[in-house]
Amino acid sequence: AMRKLGAKCLSQERRRLNLLCLHGHGGSAAKLCGQLDSTFLRDVARQNGGPLLEVTCRCVDAPFPEPSRRNDGRQWWRYDQDGRGDRPEDWAEMEVAATRIAEELDAPAEPYDGVLGFSQGAEMVHTIAVLAHRGDPRFSGPRAPKFGVSLSGAVNPGHFEAQGAGGPPEGCVGPRAGPGSSALGWPLLFVGDFAADGWYSTTRFEETLGLYADATRVEHAQQHAVPALGAPCGRR
Repeated sequence: AMRKLGAKCLSQERRRLNLLCLHGHGGSAAKLCGQLDSTFLRDVARQNGGPLLEVTCRCVDAPFPEPSRRNDGRQWWRYDQDGRGDRPEDWAEMEVAATRIAEELDAPAEPYDGVLGFSQGAEMVHTIAVLAHRGDPRFSGPRAPKFGVSLSGAVNPGHFEAQGAGGPPEGCVGPRAGPGSSALGWPLLFVGDFAADGWYSTTRFEETLGLYADATRVEHAQQHAVPALGAPCGRR
């Protein structure tokens, strides 16, 4: 699914921005495109001043089905604890998801400028940042995205704990392979309800933000949602 929107920017030149967009757990590409049109990107398009900024968003479906809430629901991986946890049930599924995104990043004639994700899709945005920091060839080179946008999502702790992600075997004490404070140089726009997201805790949001050296924090009071930026903020 693809959407193209016009937005005003402060630059003196006409600019085009290509975004790859990743939906949340149980969502779909079509659903996220509709949400972005009616909320987040609608508000971007209403900004005034300067020439036209053309924003093209391509929303792609996750590789695995998740039909518990809607027939066309998809997921980037299964959560553990019968879907109630916050780690992948099988780390290999996150690797499959990362490769799916890398293939999409490499597909178009014109590279993507950035990657936007909501909820579990935002976890994949942080996955890209972590893997790029580790030198993963799927997310390095001239076609790598230049920035990320995280809507109501946090880094997945499995990156530092799972054996397949560099952690020690289950039940064994050993070093973790997570990046240090401000170690991720990828520019990030982090948007969330820090007080009442309902899925991610304030601590988890703060810890994720702390990994980035160049992060812009935007708070809202709309809980776990693709936000309408024109709505009252309520919290800073």
